[in-house]
Amino acid sequence: MMNEALKRVMESKNMSEDEVKAAFADFVKENYPEIWTQAQESISNLDAEDFDFFSSAFEVNTVRRKGSGGKGETWVGMIVAYDGTRDMMQRQRDTAIEAAEINIGQALRYGIRQGERTIGIGRVVKQDGEWVVKGADDSLLYKESATDDNVPQWVIAINNGAAHICLLKDDNRSPKRAFMVKRKWLFIGNTQEKFLSEGALPPMTLECSFGAADVELQLLRPITFKAEMETAWKPAGSDEPDENQLNALDIDPSYGLDWVDDEVLPKVAQLFSPDQFIANFMPSVDLAEVFDYHMENRKVLSSGKDFGPLFAISGTVDYIDHAGKENIYSDGGFKHSITLTSNSLRREDANASLWIDVSRYLVEKQHAFRVKKADGWKDYASGSRLWVIVRSRTWQATDGSININLDAKGVYAMPLRSIVAKVAPADANDVSHTDGF
Repeated sequence: MMNEALKRVMESKNMSEDEVKAAFADFVKENYPEIWTQAQESISNLDAEDFDFFSSAFEVNTVRRKGSGGKGETWVGMIVAYDGTRDMMQRQRDTAIEAAEINIGQALRYGIRQGERTIGIGRVVKQDGEWVVKGADDSLLYKESATDDNVPQWVIAINNGAAHICLLKDDNRSPKRAFMVKRKWLFIGNTQEKFLSEGALPPMTLECSFGAADVELQLLRPITFKAEMETAWKPAGSDEPDENQLNALDIDPSYGLDWVDDEVLPKVAQLFSPDQFIANFMPSVDLAEVFDYHMENRKVLSSGKDFGPLFAISGTVDYIDHAGKENIYSDGGFKHSITLTSNSLRREDANASLWIDVSRYLVEKQHAFRVKKADGWKDYASGSRLWVIVRSRTWQATDGSININLDAKGVYAMPLRSIVAKVAPADANDVSHTDGF
């Protein structure tokens, strides 16, 4: 059921075996309906020749598009870090929910204030197969067909789902989108036509919105995608230099080095080894110099809080917190920790190590606590060597001292320098041999 073509699709598109089979079945059904019917609508009933031919066609139409989805130029390189998610509408949505739950009538009549703007609120009901928006006087403002169980992106639940409202556009009739998630990644690369001749550009933010925000990009794999380069937003009056960033509203990445000619492939493949790529293209800081680097490069907010740039550190794992602790502000709802040390860090203090926070998202979705060996992904143990992309910040202790905190944005365990964690045997907790002692 899984030939080499389907396995290549699975690897390139970061799909599971079941997902590949389902996508392949849909492909055959759509493009070869007569044969699909003859096969009783199952890929398992295809004869060997058809299966081979169709899987080849499936691969061509999925993998070899080379990130064709989306707008803009074609970019190649690596995503080296995940810089978090932000809902651009959360403030408006939370304000509307609070106002409506306190006094729904007043909220409908007067709306909410956001800066110098007044944003209208409508009452939303689902009736007769339609989503209906009504004003303060119960007048009809807007309606659209309700399809299946899908809730439109403009519907906001209040009172634990007992009622619904919406934010209104400037016309005070049409509902506006209430959820607008943006995901930020750190990308290093260049356009496909320039990478081999000019190398990689400095690290850039890749900001994914709308459909692109739903795509789980994979860290530290050669990637191809389309995006538009724009100047990143900065506050009015800022004297910070302009920075370029990539924007994508829709993205269809592919993974691998299909864009590289065979004669230079070995050299390029070596460059795209994650440890080589990070060392060559990311600012890297010795563990003993992290605090000084932060203080020299930090940005201080009006609140007095600060944050540093994204940079890479490398060290030996001293401690791993697999269990983690619940934390609503951490991606995935849990915050884990690792500590890194090095000879330079321990010259003055034999027990010195740097504490790094790691989100559940990085652990579960990006293999933060695993190393890729020849026979697959394995948990690594203390003593393993890591590259970690971090963002730094400081906090003041009760004694007045300034301490640094590091948030992991990407973690890479070096395969040849990592220790595979020992797996307890299945009967490790079996006490039957003690005869009840």
